[in-house]
Amino acid sequence: MIGQKTSGKTATGNTLLHKEVFPTCQTENCQVDQGEVAGRRITVIDTPGWWGESSRCTEDTDKEIARGLSLSPLGFHAVLLVIPLDLAFSKVQKIALEEHMNLLDASVWKHTMVLFTCGDKLADKSVEEHIEREPGALYWLVDKCENKYHVMNNMKKANMSQVTELFEKIEEMVAGNNGRLFCPNMRDVHLRIDDKFKRRQVKHVLRQRLEKEYRRRELELMLGFKEKLLELQAEIRGSETSTKPKSLSEYHTLMRRTCFFHDNIYNCFNLLF
Repeated sequence: MIGQKTSGKTATGNTLLHKEVFPTCQTENCQVDQGEVAGRRITVIDTPGWWGESSRCTEDTDKEIARGLSLSPLGFHAVLLVIPLDLAFSKVQKIALEEHMNLLDASVWKHTMVLFTCGDKLADKSVEEHIEREPGALYWLVDKCENKYHVMNNMKKANMSQVTELFEKIEEMVAGNNGRLFCPNMRDVHLRIDDKFKRRQVKHVLRQRLEKEYRRRELELMLGFKEKLLELQAEIRGSETSTKPKSLSEYHTLMRRTCFFHDNIYNCFNLLF
């Protein structure tokens, strides 16, 4: 099971195993447990959740999620991507989710099923209606998973029919994959994680350099504007004391030049910031 923080992974793991084995506090480390459920021997791996904003995700969390993949060396029948129904799935969350899925392997989507939690929030509405009413990010996700999804209501742990139905959907997915399990190359996964945070560090350094350059340009523009304004003010004062008065049109020309320069400075600031 993977997903962002507070998505309900831990509670779902307890529902699937039909016992309270995973602590319901925020998971910082991978946890694994097994059990006999609905005539099947299953293994459930609970992983740490990532933040909804990709910029807040840490290298340690990503590496711990990757470690969860190593807890089943033979591979996985299913990757359950846990999405809560009580929160909107925004574009920001989509970016964080896609970023983490890309760390695993391109083939992960073939083995992934969206597992909607908080099924009680649907009330009289179907999950299909919920998907249609949500922004395009959720529709994108369901489509990416080839329309494979299931709804869990962890408030009704005794309702084992929802668990049995999930297992049947997983078996159907495995059959569609010709029995192949998801078994990524862990060396490649770790290389992608290293590359992700190296690129983030480079972006951070570049951003700092750009901000420094912007501040320098801002100061340069402001000093230039001040110098030009003083020059124009002196020109206006000189025209007022001149023996030959300037025409009204000349004053207007000076004022237009001042306003034009001011507007250019303002537009430069907007472009920079």
